[in-house]
Amino acid sequence: MMRRRLRTRGVLPTAVALSVLALTAGGVDASAGASSTGRSQIRAPREFSGITWLATAEAGDGEEPQQIFLVCHDARDDYAERDLPRLSIVRTPVDTDGIIVEELDVAFPSVPNDLESIARVPGRDEALLVESNADGTDPDPTIYLARWDEDLDIEIAGAVPWPRTPEPLVNVEATAVTTVRGRDYFVYAERAQGSDTTRINMTRLWIGRGGGIEFGRRWVSVSFTAPEPPDARPASGMDIDSRGNVYVSSAFDPGDLGPFDSAVYRAAVVRPGGPIGARLRPVRPPEELARSSGLKVEGVALVDGALPMFISDDDEDYGGLLRQLRVTRPGGGT
Repeated sequence: MMRRRLRTRGVLPTAVALSVLALTAGGVDASAGASSTGRSQIRAPREFSGITWLATAEAGDGEEPQQIFLVCHDARDDYAERDLPRLSIVRTPVDTDGIIVEELDVAFPSVPNDLESIARVPGRDEALLVESNADGTDPDPTIYLARWDEDLDIEIAGAVPWPRTPEPLVNVEATAVTTVRGRDYFVYAERAQGSDTTRINMTRLWIGRGGGIEFGRRWVSVSFTAPEPPDARPASGMDIDSRGNVYVSSAFDPGDLGPFDSAVYRAAVVRPGGPIGARLRPVRPPEELARSSGLKVEGVALVDGALPMFISDDDEDYGGLLRQLRVTRPGGGT
């Protein structure tokens, strides 16, 4: 697996900006050949369409620990985007240079088309990388299994088509995996463009040591209506904490230049019981945890199944963004 580290606040001289920026997805610390009087440009990182937490780096004296995330990019399998990286490792800042983005060159069994979410398996160094189905234009949407070692080297250990779902598969940007009494469950919600309501669906999940992935045939579901923002896609990202609280982001996207708007909710709770061994209970009304006016949140990530909570943004032509949310009371009263 090849890596390329990018500093998000790297400065490029105008004379070389066009040629270098065509090859990079974020600002770089590159100034070779720069004129001392040349103008400069700063490039934002590419979109962060999905996110999951990987690890926490040890902090030095008086420093905050550095959180490390895996993000996916929603490049399409077409002429313009086929060769773009699909995954990056993103680290929270340790100085004024901002976040650190490492583009990854990972070998996939097929060219991923519109990866929009990452669902980490609790307690294991593996995650599902999920194609969205791209508004029904993908003839064979795929779910990949990614695994990593202590050096955070990523490999694709398996791949499987999307399972038969309880409703037509259109465009999914919100997925998660939760574990209840030792059993794994796959959870997803359609982004439901044009509606304020979607359904959160859950089924059993089995992942073999050799990378095989199997889904249950029976699903349980609850509805979720996003109160805000107006005209939003109700489900653009998802994560589930160790207590079973299901967090969902909702996002308004009028086009590549915005203006965007988002909110994050505690939308449901996973509890033991029911026909598949776990059940979903809706939170009525949904508990709003954060509003992000001007941003299009497409990923929600907890740190090892608990606070702090981070969001990843796909702000289209504005690029990608990673931020920690100010959340002090998620899941109260469960």
